[in-house]
Amino acid sequence: MKLIICFLLFTVSFVSVAQESLDYIGLWSFNELDRSAMESIDEEKIRLVTNMFQEIKLEILDTEIYQMQFMGEVQESSYTKSGDTLLLDKGDKFILLDDGTARMESGNARLLFAKGDFKNQKTYSYLTEDKYALQSFKTESLLGKWKVQEVKAAEGVEGGGMYEMIGMMITFNFITEEEVALGISGIQTVEEYQIDMDTQELVFIKPDAEENRMYAIIQVSEEYMIVQHLKEKTYLYMVRE
Repeated sequence: MKLIICFLLFTVSFVSVAQESLDYIGLWSFNELDRSAMESIDEEKIRLVTNMFQEIKLEILDTEIYQMQFMGEVQESSYTKSGDTLLLDKGDKFILLDDGTARMESGNARLLFAKGDFKNQKTYSYLTEDKYALQSFKTESLLGKWKVQEVKAAEGVEGGGMYEMIGMMITFNFITEEEVALGISGIQTVEEYQIDMDTQELVFIKPDAEENRMYAIIQVSEEYMIVQHLKEKTYLYMVRE
């Protein structure tokens, strides 16, 4: 009898340990950047990067396979587990800190995840409204170089994080009232543009393009300009260089 009781206790203990070791399986959502790993704190950069990472999710499907969700794309890969660390096949690490918290180490980045399916509210310094009314302007006020300071994707748009990331790479250099140098990630192309002053729509004209890029110029001042990409409904807050 004593032998049977010991065997049952061992079995219950073994099942409990096995169950606990699989508690990490499931969906994890990005929560925040790990500030303890930062050499210096730049609140503006932290806010921008945190907004972009809000859509990252990691779903551990079983003891070998996981899926990474980011910018509307899902990639499935494999991992191995060593203690509390999941070694992802891309060379990243997913470290289980406790039952509901984990840290992803990817290059120099340190991202904190929480167990479950959720997304924190994004915060903005300049584009604090959901919608902006058009304000009239003069075309000569556009002349000069502009760079993006902040991007706000429309609420609920799939891939909004991607739009915000790409938007931060855009520059406008209005050379004349007919010609503009459009920059994306440091590469510039000179194009003609037109503005419909009734609708304040800005169209970059590129003869060989399948579809011309169209923006609405919402507001223009001496220091800043707000434009909206008409197809993506993304707002760009730009400042003079």
